[in-house]
Amino acid sequence: MKKNETCLFYIGGQQYFPRDLSKERIDFKAGTVEQISLRKLTKRGRVLGIKDFWIVPGESTFTGTLDPFHVELDPINEYQSFQNEINNAISLSNKLEIIESNLENIVSLSNLITISSKLESEKLEALIEQIPPSMHQNQIYLQLEDELLKNKLLENEEVLTKSKKGEVFTAFELENKDGEIVTLEDLKGKPTLIEFTFTGCAGCVKILPELREVYDQYEGKLNIVSIYSDKTRKSFENNNPVYKKELVIWTSLWDPTDFVSRVNQINTYPTFILLNEHGEMIDKFLIIGNGKVKRKIAALNLD
Repeated sequence: MKKNETCLFYIGGQQYFPRDLSKERIDFKAGTVEQISLRKLTKRGRVLGIKDFWIVPGESTFTGTLDPFHVELDPINEYQSFQNEINNAISLSNKLEIIESNLENIVSLSNLITISSKLESEKLEALIEQIPPSMHQNQIYLQLEDELLKNKLLENEEVLTKSKKGEVFTAFELENKDGEIVTLEDLKGKPTLIEFTFTGCAGCVKILPELREVYDQYEGKLNIVSIYSDKTRKSFENNNPVYKKELVIWTSLWDPTDFVSRVNQINTYPTFILLNEHGEMIDKFLIIGNGKVKRKIAALNLD
């Protein structure tokens, strides 16, 4: 793995950064079945590859290479075997046929989320209606409902257009850590700095001290909002408690479907968007080196 790359395991809503994958052992109490996601990232947060696996109680071993990114699970259980069958389907229609025939299976629901953006909302809604009631309290089913809502929104041409400089930013309604809804309208009246991030983003952690300096200097004159693209609420609420409690005292919002990020084509983390007091976008930038956020905000002459 290259010096500017890292790996991240998502297990049961928790994140693990293995230091040495050839020796690392992760002890995790699995339920009947758990999904594990292995992500290969740059240290600036850009996703280079994702591998998803299904584990059952017992010991599992991952084998393969990170460059090229090819990892397999050993032993292969029935859930992973079904996942491999879906992976080997040669077309979207073949995948969909397998999924539609097994909607009582949690693996099918997870893969339906993966392909949901390629389906029309009517088709996705029809499939969700076929899912047995016994699955309705599962977190993956709830995510599917979120995906359906996002698909319906994205089919609206006005929503689909990404924000441009001089135009009002994408309208949103996202929850903060207290479960309260925050909207774009709530931020108007003051300039707003939006940070796009996710739990476990190394580059995002690195910029936190500078963001805290900006917050302290312009408190009351500037909104700072971090929008998290985390898979689960548990990840969003329990991201590294040390830096969260000591540094992040501004507004944190959860974008469970990545709606705001996808509409605005956010592919690298952290990415920043700066809005004026009317909610109009005036800048979009990445971080290269120290002090860039402070310089951008200083140029607003808020003092």
